[in-house]
Amino acid sequence: MKTSKLAVALVLSLAGIAAAQQNTKAPAPEKKPRFDVALSGAAVFSKTVSSSSGAITDSPTNAGAVLGSVRYHFNGLNAIELNLGHFRNSQIFTVPPDTYRVTTDVYEFSGAYVLTPFQSKKWQPFLYAGGGGLRFVPGATYIDTVQGFFGEKTQTSLAFLYGGGTDYRIWRRIALRVQYRGLVYRNPDFSVPSRFFTGARGHLAEPAFGIVAKF
Repeated sequence: MKTSKLAVALVLSLAGIAAAQQNTKAPAPEKKPRFDVALSGAAVFSKTVSSSSGAITDSPTNAGAVLGSVRYHFNGLNAIELNLGHFRNSQIFTVPPDTYRVTTDVYEFSGAYVLTPFQSKKWQPFLYAGGGGLRFVPGATYIDTVQGFFGEKTQTSLAFLYGGGTDYRIWRRIALRVQYRGLVYRNPDFSVPSRFFTGARGHLAEPAFGIVAKF
């Protein structure tokens, strides 16, 4: 009888210890987000380019851009990203003795491989490289400040994208994103090569700031 009571007491004691351990067990780690959706604003600084002879110069005006991005993380190190962007500037061609202005809507369609070398609870720095296209859609055109038409057409240029930045988590799955983007592309001539062809590589520098949702 005593032995039975001791066995029951031992079983109850072990059951109590097991229950206590179960209650104090650390919760399962939170599943890391796979997707980022970001909306950013950027300043766009364009490089002035000239033809090899120097006879034709294109001096694009600076502008502000809107950029939307979707990023998928395969793991903590590797991800891919798709981008859609838009800004409006003027391409100003100097062909002595005349100056031609083409007001232009520029649309970006690009994708990139994203590398996150390390991350902490708050910070998630990244580097990326990829490619896509810039679509130049002409609007109003001017010759020496007088509005005119010279046969310009919509044109798409292939572009190389590179850059880097960091996300900073501010609340749960919401973060701020600061980044620098660079795009290298063939300068447009709007299908008017006799006047606007430079054969040069243009460059867009885009410091950007935005907000990110992770899920």
